[in-house]
Amino acid sequence: MEEIEISSDTTVAATPSVLPAKIERIQLSNLSYDQFFRNFMQPNRAVVVEGIANDWECFRRWIDRSVVPPKLNVPYLKQKLANVPVPVADCGRQHYNSHEKLELPLYDFLQSWENDDTESNRNRYYLKDWHLRSECPGYEFYRTPSLFASDWLNEYLVEQAADDYRFVYIGPKGTWTAFHADVFGSYSWSVNIFGRKRWYLLPPGEERKLLNSLRNLPFSVTEQTLRDAGVTFFTIEQEAGEAIFVPTGWYHQVTNVEDAISVNHNWFNGCNVATIWSNLRDALADVRREIDDCRDMDNFDEHCQVMLKASFGMDYADFLAIVLYVCDKRLASLGEDVGQVKQIDGYVLGKQHAQFDVVTIRDLLHETIEKGFLDDYPDMRKAAASCLNKILSTSRAL
Repeated sequence: MEEIEISSDTTVAATPSVLPAKIERIQLSNLSYDQFFRNFMQPNRAVVVEGIANDWECFRRWIDRSVVPPKLNVPYLKQKLANVPVPVADCGRQHYNSHEKLELPLYDFLQSWENDDTESNRNRYYLKDWHLRSECPGYEFYRTPSLFASDWLNEYLVEQAADDYRFVYIGPKGTWTAFHADVFGSYSWSVNIFGRKRWYLLPPGEERKLLNSLRNLPFSVTEQTLRDAGVTFFTIEQEAGEAIFVPTGWYHQVTNVEDAISVNHNWFNGCNVATIWSNLRDALADVRREIDDCRDMDNFDEHCQVMLKASFGMDYADFLAIVLYVCDKRLASLGEDVGQVKQIDGYVLGKQHAQFDVVTIRDLLHETIEKGFLDDYPDMRKAAASCLNKILSTSRAL
């Protein structure tokens, strides 16, 4: 098993007050996990990492590079994968703040890549948010890069055999993803295994310059509209084999300027969990404002949590379950019988990393209880307090 560990240095590289002219690009061989942790995850800075997918099965086998130009190896994929329904976005139709969704048989979608006489439809349908990893758990077509292995969200969901946030995207030239920030305000990473994408990336807060009179953000942006609004943004041309780390709260829009395939994860960990919790509380406040006239109804707080999960994708119970699960695993590894904290894809956390996670959770739970964020939910408050007491009684974890 490969260990991911951080140094004992507690210094955090600050996000520069003046943003650089462009997003830094670093070869994977020149970037250690600790450097990525200190210089990018903690200060919430974007980076492009080169040479990250060369040994992946999907990088080597999904693409037929014996032809010029290289193309998707449709016969190989049909041999490896069943003809299951797959989620497809119709880039020609808008549905609220995203593209209209439909399902197509996988083989029909793949075949459209080889049909030159259907160019208009070929450039319209984008296979995205496909949970191929969980649907085919025995098919190891990639391995999570070690830089992104500390992943509380998928650690919990995968080990609980629940949903996950691990996706495959297959997009013909011209397909695109609308302007957005990632779910929960999470981190995301995206590795191109084929083709080229163009990204517009906005540092947190810059998106507010795009709000209209109704305080709504645009569905799509261009370089011209961003410049006209005085927005600070970065344009990135992502090539095959490169990973983009998208930090918390960075709005972005992505276009496939060539036929492109990517593997993507959303995740959070000890570096951004406090921001996720803040976003969750803000989303609950929005729900409460929307139905304030129903405040006297029975079980008002429980109804708010139901609406929160529907709109945000997570409620307080979901969030707390993840945090407490992670904490129990870390504490177990720091006990008398020191063990390894297993992560997805065969990684393990080093002792200092486990300590960092526990201290982060300690501080989060202490603030949550002290500020009364769970006072309306006594069972959750009791669980959080019990976990906090467990941490405080385990001196080795601090």
